[in-house]
Amino acid sequence: MHILLLGATGRVGSFAIEYALAAGHHVTALARNRAKVQHASSNLVVVEGDIYQPQSFIDQLQSQQINVLINVVGGDVFKPSTVVTDSVQAGLTAVQQLKIPRYLGITGVAEMTACGLGGSITGGLLRRSPLRHAVRDHDHACALVKASSVDWVLAGCPYIRDGRHTASYKVVPDCFPGGFKIISPADVANFLLKEAQEKRYSKQIVGIWN
Repeated sequence: MHILLLGATGRVGSFAIEYALAAGHHVTALARNRAKVQHASSNLVVVEGDIYQPQSFIDQLQSQQINVLINVVGGDVFKPSTVVTDSVQAGLTAVQQLKIPRYLGITGVAEMTACGLGGSITGGLLRRSPLRHAVRDHDHACALVKASSVDWVLAGCPYIRDGRHTASYKVVPDCFPGGFKIISPADVANFLLKEAQEKRYSKQIVGIWN
């Protein structure tokens, strides 16, 4: 499998590269500074580029046959930002021009519906909390993905907290039970890579949490 990865130097992106290479896949990683990508492999190509100038990296990949784009770009959740929305716009432009059949990414739990697992969704509260800037950014990004024609799956993530890969996180499509939940960057990367390989879902937000 050939994976195009956006957000390669972030917390989730580093694990995504590690797991993809371990599984024998080819990874093309986008980075503004290639020196910040800490992995090295004959199956890894680092393309210097920027989500704010997507044509610059898309033009470099016109001859490539890419199976899936994985977008794990994130930003400071406490500051006003459109980085997630901007990365999604760049990713969807790449998907369209390079004819990539699948788009995988990350969203928050505020974009999910409640499910009967012992709690209630807190999207309204999150939109008024100190996290409101990140929630608004993810709202806009999620809307772009849903409006696209690509086959997409988004990992619905609660608080992403540094920690080890557990392989025992819950996976529930289309809903989130509410309450405070966590997920590690390693587990987020694990879910996205498994989804790239197994194609278990289609046009769905899938809640993942420990």
